Amino acid sequence: MWLDRVIKSLLPHEEHFFDLLERGADCALQSANVLSECCSARSASERQALVSRITDIEHAADAVIRDVYDALNKTFVTPLDRSDIYALATDLENVSDRVHSTMMRVVVHAMEDLPPASQELAAKILEGCSEIHSAVKLLRGMKRVAEINRHCKAIAKLEHDGDQIFRSAIVELFNTEKDAIHLIKHKEFLEGLENTLDACDDVANALEALVIKNA
Repeated sequence: MWLDRVIKSLLPHEEHFFDLLERGADCALQSANVLSECCSARSASERQALVSRITDIEHAADAVIRDVYDALNKTFVTPLDRSDIYALATDLENVSDRVHSTMMRVVVHAMEDLPPASQELAAKILEGCSEIHSAVKLLRGMKRVAEINRHCKAIAKLEHDGDQIFRSAIVELFNTEKDAIHLIKHKEFLEGLENTLDACDDVANALEALVIKNA
């Protein structure tokens, strides 16, 4: 492994992989911003208008994955391990995908309102995606490892805090909601938000693993 690193360090690298990963992080952050707007919107019509925006972002995130795959197939020497690049790109795309899936419930379920905890969970997601965005920007050169690790720890704490908010919201929902259909709609929306936070944590785990291998 040591010899492989030495050889790779002497060969020219294709730095555009960092551009692709940053594009993926951009999409995740844009998705989180739209989700936050959705959860803060005052009317169902406002929320539904945001769905087209999230769909465009999700398509852009899908395009990043395709570009990463094509670049990996055409590149002899990559700045990071091929499997690590693809894993991180996939985890980043998954954040945008989870946001898209969650927001689609607004339309599919014709939701007139959202659970009270939605804004708080969306804020955690936005904060998590901001941490992701900052961490991915630091990957070039792998010289600011301590900062990357700090961002990853912050994401893990946000995910932990989000779990507590989610559990409390579910308990409150089942204790107070009498309409079964309304309960299911709100429960699934909350689950979508919680799954998105889990996806943010997956990115943090991928970043930490990447740092350990390359620092």
